[in-house]
Amino acid sequence: TGAVLMGPASVMGVRARSPGLRLPKALPRGGTIGLAAPAGVVDPERLEGGEASLRAAGFGIRRRDDLVSRHGHLAGDDARRAAELMELVEDPEVHAIVCVRGGYGSHRIMARLDAARVRRAAKPLVGYSDVTTLLLWQRRCAGLVGFHGPTLERAGGMDPAGLDALVGLLTGTGRLPLRLQGAAGMGGRA
Repeated sequence: TGAVLMGPASVMGVRARSPGLRLPKALPRGGTIGLAAPAGVVDPERLEGGEASLRAAGFGIRRRDDLVSRHGHLAGDDARRAAELMELVEDPEVHAIVCVRGGYGSHRIMARLDAARVRRAAKPLVGYSDVTTLLLWQRRCAGLVGFHGPTLERAGGMDPAGLDALVGLLTGTGRLPLRLQGAAGMGGRA
């Protein structure tokens, strides 16, 4: 008997060759930002601060009512999270997508995403932590640049310098290279 070994690329539906890399479309001033929760459970009270920051910067917000769903430690089951992301990709009124939080679980929805539709929509995707998985999937499968940037679970709103940098990045008006400074939340060694 012979065994067939499948590496991560074939399991996740990654093609042998990546499409050419390109930048997503710039977010227009006053445009609409779609919020997605592709990973961990969202705290609605902490989310309010991040949403308020984006609204104060002049952007509209679009999100599903079930954004704060819970399925164990995830923001809903895999089908809900994948459908939410693809709905934002396909919605012509949404100009960029910001992931509300990281955590765990983004890798579980990759096989449900449509790289061709993501590439055609060419919307900026922002997040970090577990969302890095989606940013790398988007780069490899859809040939689009993604952005490591703040998630929105921010009690008290987003840091003004971070918000300005995010707006500049998404609208194409920011200065590069972008260098932000911060302080560690706790001591330790890596």
